[in-house]
Amino acid sequence: MARTGYPLVENSPWPFVMGGAAFVMGAGITVWAHSHCFWVVGVALVLIFIGLTGWWTDVICEATFKGMHTSLVLRNERIAMFLFILSEAFFFLGFFWALIHFKVGELSYGYSWPPLGVEVMEPFRVPFFNLVVLLCSGAAAQAAQGYVKAFNQSYLFTDSYCVNRELGLYWFLASVVLGVLFLSVQIWEYTQCKFCISDGVFGSVFFVTTGFHGLHVFIGVVFLTVAMVRLYFGHFSKSQNIFNVWASVWYWHFVDLIWIFLFALLYWGSTS
Repeated sequence: MARTGYPLVENSPWPFVMGGAAFVMGAGITVWAHSHCFWVVGVALVLIFIGLTGWWTDVICEATFKGMHTSLVLRNERIAMFLFILSEAFFFLGFFWALIHFKVGELSYGYSWPPLGVEVMEPFRVPFFNLVVLLCSGAAAQAAQGYVKAFNQSYLFTDSYCVNRELGLYWFLASVVLGVLFLSVQIWEYTQCKFCISDGVFGSVFFVTTGFHGLHVFIGVVFLTVAMVRLYFGHFSKSQNIFNVWASVWYWHFVDLIWIFLFALLYWGSTS
């Protein structure tokens, strides 16, 4: 089997745990919708956390300590990550399409956009601040990737090894802190909005699109944090692959790009 380049992994319980968690989540959402009881959803979230933590820990062990991620495995991981980001892009494309469709439709019928009574936030204040924060976070993540590459090419117990590791940690920490700042400002923005999700099409598109983007930012922050912790423990030293760093940084750039479109179409586009 070694000649194929695809080593066999051991049997794992995590797919069954995640499948059960998905079933419990579906049942929990149904219970929540009918009886406003949230505890079933809470159980599902705990199961998802346990399943993902265990599964990702096994993958990290296979990649870092067992040497099971061959060049063919890494190639397929990169292709899978590209396809995943592409699927996420089309996911947001649907929301952008809806936004443009309803805006053009309202204007073509002589109505205003956003609808009368909906007071949108000034785009070049809080939304623009969040845009700058997210772009700075992306630049920090890119800098961290550069230092991880240099760290990966350095030998143990050399000055360059320690310097690149420390600088990589600092830049990762900066990107994570800026990501958390973005989420905090977005939550504050929601509290300041003078409209809600039930205020017509604009309210629905606004909160659903920005909410899903916020969820992706949270996932990206977790992604970058895992890479930072692994760098702290020296997982990306010479001869070890840095796919975790590469994937997390590219995912973060995708999140940045989506926010640029959101700012242009949803915030700025609503006042122009």
